[in-house]
Amino acid sequence: LNQSIFIYGGNMLVEIFNLYIQGLLMSALAVILVSAGWILYRAIRKKDKTSKERLTILYEALLIDLVTIPILSFAFMAIILMFKA
Repeated sequence: LNQSIFIYGGNMLVEIFNLYIQGLLMSALAVILVSAGWILYRAIRKKDKTSKERLTILYEALLIDLVTIPILSFAFMAIILMFKA
């Protein structure tokens, strides 16, 4: 009885981890596409005149991506879970 509970718990953890990884990949893809679009928009509109300004925008986008991806992964995980239910 104890072994079956442990195995079931292990499978449940694997399933939750699998959902989190899927959500992480989906959020990374979505955030990278949005930031690439934002940087492309700024480049087309010539918002940044110097290379230092362009580099600053790139660093800001990378920092925003690093903060946003893990947070959005839980939202995508919830959406995946709702579709699987």
